[in-house]
Amino acid sequence: MTSNPVHGIDALVRGARLLTRRELRPFIFVPLLINLVLFIVISSIMITQLGGLSDYISSLLSHTPVDTTNMSWWEAVMAKGAAWTASIFRWLAWIIAILVLFLFFLAYGYLFGVITNIIAAPFNGLLAEKVEELLTGKAPPAEPMIKMVWRTLGRELRKLGYFIFWGLIILLISTVTSWTIIIPAVLAAVWGAWCMAIQYVDYPLDNHQRPFGELKSVLRRRKLTSLTFGGTVMLAKMVPFLNIFVMPAAVAGGTALWVERLRREGDPGTKTHTATLPN
Repeated sequence: MTSNPVHGIDALVRGARLLTRRELRPFIFVPLLINLVLFIVISSIMITQLGGLSDYISSLLSHTPVDTTNMSWWEAVMAKGAAWTASIFRWLAWIIAILVLFLFFLAYGYLFGVITNIIAAPFNGLLAEKVEELLTGKAPPAEPMIKMVWRTLGRELRKLGYFIFWGLIILLISTVTSWTIIIPAVLAAVWGAWCMAIQYVDYPLDNHQRPFGELKSVLRRRKLTSLTFGGTVMLAKMVPFLNIFVMPAAVAGGTALWVERLRREGDPGTKTHTATLPN
């Protein structure tokens, strides 16, 4: 099966629809409660930063005319020339303003996601397990609850280390290329999408105790599908209030994506029955 970006977008929608299934409702409440509490805390912190951000954007888009009253004739000519040049490149100021807003909300969504995923990891693992059982008719191998909790927390820290290491490299490249404006924004968007794909497709693989390296290999086989799934999740996490409900939908969607599209033929569980569910 070829990589298809539509499949990535559809996975999150499918995950949201799966959450309406009665069998999954008991496994959604705790993640939603965690999301709600953290949403209030993190949003309150981010709101305090909006004043400075607003001032910066206003300065970029300012149309204040140049006052040449107390200038000599040559100073006035230079000032008006500079203002005229700035007006020609006004479109660049708008691009910068839009990118600044995008990066602000990207940071908001990423911070929100990292914290909630660490705290809610065991509950997300249980949700992914039940989604897989619903879709295939077969649950992942059973294990004691305390062992599952420690394993999922360890996996989250493993992913966090991967995100931080490569995130610092992306930050370095973005800093070096910051004069281009576009390159850092594209890098941030692609990296954010990749991180979200890793985060939410990992739960079903972790339930089967598959290695982290296999997860990356699974996602690389369907790059467009994986990146559009992660990008859709990332965009949804950037929207206040909507981001409260994104995590369980992304867990369900990532599990469905792995079970139905990413897992290789012949992998354990691929021959199992697939339940008939609404698309």
